[in-house]
Amino acid sequence: MQQYFKILLFIFLFKVISTTVIAQKTDSLISEGPYIFWQDGAFHAKWVEEGKLKMENNISLDFPAKEMGLGVDTEQFKSTITSNPGTAQKYRKVSNVAVISDIHGQYDLMVELLKNHGVINDNLDWVFGKGHLVINGDIMDRGDKVTEILWLAYKLEHQAKKAGGRLHFLVGNHELMVIRGDIRYLHEKYVMAAEIIGITIEELYGFNSVLGNWVRKRPAIVSINDLLFVHAGISPEFIERKMTAKKVNRIFQENILGPFPPKANKEDDYLFLMGSNGPVWYRGYFTDGEISEVGIDEILAYFRSKHIIVGHTPFQTVSSHFGKKVIGVDSSIQNGEDGEMLIVENGKLYRGLKNGEKITF
Repeated sequence: MQQYFKILLFIFLFKVISTTVIAQKTDSLISEGPYIFWQDGAFHAKWVEEGKLKMENNISLDFPAKEMGLGVDTEQFKSTITSNPGTAQKYRKVSNVAVISDIHGQYDLMVELLKNHGVINDNLDWVFGKGHLVINGDIMDRGDKVTEILWLAYKLEHQAKKAGGRLHFLVGNHELMVIRGDIRYLHEKYVMAAEIIGITIEELYGFNSVLGNWVRKRPAIVSINDLLFVHAGISPEFIERKMTAKKVNRIFQENILGPFPPKANKEDDYLFLMGSNGPVWYRGYFTDGEISEVGIDEILAYFRSKHIIVGHTPFQTVSSHFGKKVIGVDSSIQNGEDGEMLIVENGKLYRGLKNGEKITF
């Protein structure tokens, strides 16, 4: 009998070990990238293909488009590395606005929504004309197609500008976390890819990385017509401090996401923006008793806006709060099953469903 149990134990352990080895082997065959880096006056590409590091040094002008399918060339990369995007993010007389938020690596669902609402075509190219697409933070973390989303958004930003439109990608708390080395919510695929490439996650999105440099220059607050966009929300403390969108965007780009530590007399503002009442973390609009409609009115008056558009706090749909003064655009896309967009046409607000249907508020 004892021998019998030994045999059973051996069979059980063999199956467990075999399953683990197979899983590890499958995981090691990841494909990820590309990541483009600026070094010694040239651009270099690194990516992972079936678990193996691939690289191309001193890439040619058309290598990103022809070999990697990115739809951009190295001239765009140079512009990213050298440009200053500006901190005054105000736009007026925009007829069409589409908003998506908290995508969290769900590339396929994002593409479906953008196609069905006329932002991109089947070739994933911009067809939204002079319209503005807002990605209201949190492309990063959770899902396993973050890089695909970043490159698509990067390409669309350039295409939109050529067409007279704009793509705005606001920084969310998860961009902030990843860039600063907090990888608790990062899909393991990216940790493995960084190990294969031989760098840290912080270096993967560092200042000499095209994607990293681009993400680090994202604004925290954008205004389009009478719409105020921010990832999480504007708290009453923000108003009490008499902060401005321009000042906040500058602190994010220079100190929080950028290379410069805050000056001694600015440390208090820095800590506030990084805290729970800051624009990428605040959840007070959806916490009972934390803010009244009068408080919302004061914030709107301060920014001369009619609606605050926020993500960060998930709902099942794009949702209206405080009499349409606050619109929540985190529609739980992160779950990978369903999701919505906010569509604004000549001042009218609609829920944009996954199938392309629009429902007015």
